[in-house]
Amino acid sequence: RLSRPHSLLTVLAHPDDESLGMGGTLARYRAEGIATYLVCATRGERGRYFDQVEKPPIEVIAKTREQELLAAAKELGIREVSFLDYLDKDLDQANPHEAISKIAAHIRRIKPDVVTTFGPDGAYGHPDHIAVSQFTVAACVAAADTSFKAAAGVDLPAEPHQVSKLYY
Repeated sequence: RLSRPHSLLTVLAHPDDESLGMGGTLARYRAEGIATYLVCATRGERGRYFDQVEKPPIEVIAKTREQELLAAAKELGIREVSFLDYLDKDLDQANPHEAISKIAAHIRRIKPDVVTTFGPDGAYGHPDHIAVSQFTVAACVAAADTSFKAAAGVDLPAEPHQVSKLYY
């Protein structure tokens, strides 16, 4: 029996991924008393921005989409939202060791029972979704590995953590 509440960590690529694919799951488990957490790899700064023909600077889009994500997270009952600060549409170009280290650090800190992310196909082939899936799967392994050494600049909690389940 666990001495702490159950928890679920979802790792996704963009603001709105939590609502489009996982919203019902996150809300349901939160309603059942499960602590839910979200790690978002980007701020969606190159994504759609309302119906405007001319887009504002990416900083404006990033701030807007971040605020939308935080509002959605509040409605879904997500306890904490963290960003990895990668650039939208370039996630597949990120340094893999760094990205895996950052996600592994969240896994070790949060100690989730369950981790969810996109499947290997990225739901519909989106390169950022595929990349976050690969990084998350590797991070689950790294978080449990006592010999894993994090990338420079990543504060990795020392105590390893093995998740019970990983779902796509």
